[in-house]
Amino acid sequence: MNEQENVTAAPGAGKHDGDNSSVEELKRQNTSLEEENRRLHQIAQYRSAFLSRLAHELRTPLTSILGFAEILLNQEEITEAQRNFCERIQNSAQQLQDSLSQLADLSRLEGGRSELQREEFSVDDLIRESCAAVARQAQKQNVEVRFETPPGLPPIVSDRAKLRQVIYNFLAYAISRSPEGALVAGAVEKDRSGFLIKIEDEGEQLADASVIEDLDPRDRRPAGSELGLAIARQYVEVLGGAVNFHNRQPRGVQILIQLPATVPTEPSR
Repeated sequence: MNEQENVTAAPGAGKHDGDNSSVEELKRQNTSLEEENRRLHQIAQYRSAFLSRLAHELRTPLTSILGFAEILLNQEEITEAQRNFCERIQNSAQQLQDSLSQLADLSRLEGGRSELQREEFSVDDLIRESCAAVARQAQKQNVEVRFETPPGLPPIVSDRAKLRQVIYNFLAYAISRSPEGALVAGAVEKDRSGFLIKIEDEGEQLADASVIEDLDPRDRRPAGSELGLAIARQYVEVLGGAVNFHNRQPRGVQILIQLPATVPTEPSR
């Protein structure tokens, strides 16, 4: 009897040992994954801090370059060749400054520092500021920018800086897509849920609009205007809105930006 009990107990003991081994292995794997996640999070923090510091350190000298270039361009006695050189300096510095602004935006998004600065302001005034900011790019590409706002448009309660960056990025994207002599048309209207902003260009239609809508600012593949689009789309979501892209007929793309009349107290995620 005792001999039979010994025989039947052996398989159970072996199974128990195997279960313990599996549990220990899972614990080791979980510990390894947790350590790897902590390391990746730390790397992301270092990267965001570096991007923010880089943007800050380079913005001051670039602002000086832009300012001195503007002073030189306003001098009546400079030659045409000197004017061309000054314009090249100004254009190059402006491109660098735009890239630095995108880096700063990216670092804030990656670091989760998308706090909202809520204030009441005029949408019409904000549109004018954004159009003025892209005027040089439009002039360089011989593209007309025309934005219509209805009279008596009520104010919006939102984050002015973020919304200005959104409009600027989408306008810059529309201009970059447009052929010479084209029109980038914009309009804003008040609807039941808030404000609807439309931006239309005359460039080539998108093969797949969902590719643009799914751009992630943390993805290292997008560059240039695509990175600006990704940041703008993320900011629209932070402001409690939504953005959609539609092909126009016979050509062109329409960008629809839906924004609430009052931004949420906490950033949308």
